[in-house]
Amino acid sequence: MSFFIIPFMMLPALAGVPLGLLSKLHVPTSIQMYIAVTGPAFAGVSLLAVFENRYTLLGEKNGWRKIRFIYIVLNYLSALAVFVYPMSQIPDQEAARKDLIQSSPCFLQLLGSYTTSIFVITRSPMTTAIPMLIEMTLIISQVSLITVLIYQTLSHLKFRMSLNTYQMQQKFMKALSLQFILFITALGAPVGVFTFSMLFDGYDQGINNLCIIGLSLNGMISTVSMIFLHQPYREFLIGVITRNNKVGKCPDRSIAPF
Repeated sequence: MSFFIIPFMMLPALAGVPLGLLSKLHVPTSIQMYIAVTGPAFAGVSLLAVFENRYTLLGEKNGWRKIRFIYIVLNYLSALAVFVYPMSQIPDQEAARKDLIQSSPCFLQLLGSYTTSIFVITRSPMTTAIPMLIEMTLIISQVSLITVLIYQTLSHLKFRMSLNTYQMQQKFMKALSLQFILFITALGAPVGVFTFSMLFDGYDQGINNLCIIGLSLNGMISTVSMIFLHQPYREFLIGVITRNNKVGKCPDRSIAPF
C-alpha cells in the first residue's frame, strides 16, 4: 500500500491514481486497484484464522476439526470475490474521466498532468461499497462469535487445567482481543470511512489521504502490537538484540494443523 501501489483515492468517486512502484513497472491499474481492495480483506481473514486456531486448540470438537479447512478456505475465497463484481463494471476510461472532471472540476486543478492517469473503477460506487461493507461485517461478526466461544470453552475447562495455564490462556486472549481492536482501528476504520463516503456521497480529500496513511501504517502497527502484546515475540526479539541463545522454542501445540 505504501510502496508498491501508493493509491491517491478520490472517494466517493471510485477513482484514483496509483503512484507506486507497480505503476513504474507498468502493472495494469485495474490489477493494482484489485490488490488495494482485497489486501485489507485478506488481512482481516488472516486475523480471523488466528482466533479460529486458538478455538481449535482449546476445544476437543472433532467435527469442527474436519470442516475447519473448508471454513478458512471459504473466508479467503470471499476476500478474493469481494471486488470481482466491481471489476466487471469498469467503464470506458476516456468517457469516465471526462464525466468525472465535469462533475468535479477541482480534480483537474488538483492533479494537473496526472488527470490522464486517473483510473475510474465504476461510475456507481454502491457496487463497491456494499460488497466491502458485507465483507467487513462478516469478518467482525465471525471474530466476535469465535471470541465468545473461546471464553465459553475456557470457562468449561477452568477446573480441568492448572491455575497457571488458565491465567496464561486468559492473558493470551486479552492480548489477542486488543490486537483485533488495533486492527479494526488501523485498518477497519479507514475502510469504514471509505465505505460510508461512497454510501453518503461525501468528498474530503484530506480525509481520503489520512485513510490511505492509516492503511499504510497497518503493517507497522500489527508488528509492534505483536511484539508488545505477546510475550514470546517480545522475548525472542530481546534475545536477538542481546544475542541471548537461551530463548525458548515455540511448543508444537501452538498451531492446530489442518
